[in-house]
Amino acid sequence: MNEENFLNAFFDRISQFISEISWKDIKEVATDSILTFPQNYDLILKPALNETIYMSLMSVSFGFILAIVPGILLATWDKNGIKENKIAYSILDFIINILRAFPFLILIVILLPLSKIIVGTSIGTDAAIVPLAIGVAPYLAKTLESAFKEVDKGIIEAAKSYGASNMQIIFKVIFVESLPNIINGLTLILIFTIGFSALAGTVGGGGLGDIAIRYGYERFNKEIMIQTVVILLILVQIIQILGNLFYSWSKNNKTLNIIFSLIILFAISIISNNEKNYIFQLIICLFLIVSFIFIFIKKKKLFHNF
Repeated sequence: MNEENFLNAFFDRISQFISEISWKDIKEVATDSILTFPQNYDLILKPALNETIYMSLMSVSFGFILAIVPGILLATWDKNGIKENKIAYSILDFIINILRAFPFLILIVILLPLSKIIVGTSIGTDAAIVPLAIGVAPYLAKTLESAFKEVDKGIIEAAKSYGASNMQIIFKVIFVESLPNIINGLTLILIFTIGFSALAGTVGGGGLGDIAIRYGYERFNKEIMIQTVVILLILVQIIQILGNLFYSWSKNNKTLNIIFSLIILFAISIISNNEKNYIFQLIICLFLIVSFIFIFIKKKKLFHNF
């Protein structure tokens, strides 16, 4: 009986909500959002979009650096790993799971003093990168672990039979063979980080989240709120499309296509006027170096020097 009353009250609230909707107001807000978009984009949204992309890319890059060692250790210490160690794996896995379960908003507040030590301020885009990088590092470590575990055991055994050391197996076999899955995981984490960066805007981290809070929520500007959401949706779709392309190209070992795409991104970053583009260019250069290393390893036929 109580369930029936609950359902009836629930549907009554939905009916009341629908009846209170003014389709005329929705049409006006949608029209105003379209008409004011060019002006708002140039004055407010474009700088915020650049900050969001900058925060997300830098956070994932630094987070990936922090996650490489834990990711490798998790994969090698796990059951059937190349150097199985159940106790060490359990301890490291427990620590990473705790860090993943930590509320991100609280993590930002806790790490504000660390941000001030590293970048000299606890407010702004640069300050938000520190907690963002630390926050996504555990997720990246588990992503790397999962990618490494999906490598065919037969390839690893073949490398061992050729006398390859553990370091050679990790960097010349596992990393190379797991590259498509790593790219796929990085795409998901980058999208995840964009959501985190929007949350960082609530504590003065800058970016689209800051715009949505200050202009959209606090000033009751529905047009800015809608425009911010639309930009975030488009940004996520673009990243997912690029991630899928990189995944399929790396899956088919078409590394030259990846290099060509990175060169295009590098050219776009040079043409556009953004004072922080040098960071973006540096990241692309790092990816280009990794791509060339990947080609070099493939050309050596992998086991030739084992």
